[in-house]
Amino acid sequence: MSERIERELWLPAAPEAVWDAVTADGWLAERVSLELRPGGEAEFESDGLLRSGWVEEVSAPERLSFWWSLKDEPASRVELRIESHGESTRLRIVETRPLEILDLVGVPLPGAGGARFGPALVAA
Repeated sequence: MSERIERELWLPAAPEAVWDAVTADGWLAERVSLELRPGGEAEFESDGLLRSGWVEEVSAPERLSFWWSLKDEPASRVELRIESHGESTRLRIVETRPLEILDLVGVPLPGAGGARFGPALVAA
């Protein structure tokens, strides 16, 4: 079973403005550094805590997914979907913590965020 957090926001802005906001400093974290390409590095820092990870998928301005984690915690996957609805935009955020068998435990996955990230089977 996976852990899942979902949130939906309706915003009085164009999808491009919402995209710019969620990929810049201040919305996801105080400081955001994203290489907006699949396999790109991702860092998010707030209140002295650094979450690092990698970008999974980018389709501006509709979709962004990435993996992130604090140093000693399991990684989770975050997906942001941006949809235009007339004068407003729906932003849907889903964060999931996959099954233990899919934990990211430090096996390198080339081009996907460095040595701390990569799929591995957990021995029973």
